[in-house]
Amino acid sequence: MKVLQIVPSSFGHNEIPLSIARSGKGDVEIATLDGGQGELRGAAEELGIRLQVLAGRMVWSSTRRLRRLLRQTDCDIVLAHGHHAGWCLAVARIGLRRPPVTVVARHHNLYHHLARRRIRVLIDRLTIRMVDAMVASSTSVGDTLMAEGCPMGRLLYATNGRLWDEPPNPVETEKRQESRTASIRIVAVGNLKEEKDYPTLIRAFGRVIENGWDADLFIAGMGPTGARAELEALGLQCGVGDRVVFGGWCSDVLAVMATADVVVHSSIDEASPQAVYEASGLGIPVVATWAGGIRDILGRYQDLVEPGDFEVLAEAISEVLANLGVARDRADQSAADIRSAYGSDRCGESYLRACRRAHDRRIGGRR
Repeated sequence: MKVLQIVPSSFGHNEIPLSIARSGKGDVEIATLDGGQGELRGAAEELGIRLQVLAGRMVWSSTRRLRRLLRQTDCDIVLAHGHHAGWCLAVARIGLRRPPVTVVARHHNLYHHLARRRIRVLIDRLTIRMVDAMVASSTSVGDTLMAEGCPMGRLLYATNGRLWDEPPNPVETEKRQESRTASIRIVAVGNLKEEKDYPTLIRAFGRVIENGWDADLFIAGMGPTGARAELEALGLQCGVGDRVVFGGWCSDVLAVMATADVVVHSSIDEASPQAVYEASGLGIPVVATWAGGIRDILGRYQDLVEPGDFEVLAEAISEVLANLGVARDRADQSAADIRSAYGSDRCGESYLRACRRAHDRRIGGRR
């Protein structure tokens, strides 16, 4: 069974498609909808995979190139990652006489509903109806897909993960340590998007400082135009503007986390957040909400807090800081389990298993 993966971008931490490629042992190809100038190109080449580039001047150009690739490929299954790539795949397969089995991995949960992006919700629903199978990365995503009309017979599950072979770079970790401006460092990792709910985090951080803790807050992530300025203004309003550091895109994200006394994840919605299982796998104390797929990762190990309540979040952070030794011991105890559950091998094998099931159902006429 040969699998062609479609990714929306070659930039960023493409741990999931790379995990699938490692597990596929030569039977997995990767194509990207952008120009292929990102980190994924080099990572794919190290695995002996030539990154195929489908970039066009407009979205429809990429879709036409993908349609041409679908006609030419000898792959049995095409697996698209995310909203954009999934929709391109759904459209590209229209009218093909013998299309390969088409599968879309859903990497978002309720965000399009929460942000009232009706066009994107419509596209999500159409994608479900136009492809052979959908893959959910958490029970919460599975529930959302079913609510959007995905039949049980076309819903499959997989587990996200990463390669844990290399620890955080010690040189980069030391550099990050030297940048601390307080005795305690709180870290948050994720794009500056609405679902991450950084306003609640900054308000909670303000309350933590009011409670007498000497801490800084390091936020690693990029975001839409104006998002950072709005958060900086909120930090000033809360009296912590000089204690909040916006680190932007961080290629050494594990080193950033390794400097943290606590990692905080304040999201109001998640699919299967990489930052949460990475921090937990490193044995770093995590304070997180119970939004979406966070429950799958941490629910069996610790209490989670209600999304959107900065008072509750501040109380949870202060409790961890007041009992930091206990929190570190608890995090150490669960770290090995997290690394096993969210490792590269399990991730890759689970997605390939989902692809095989989609293939068998299509071939067997059970769609």
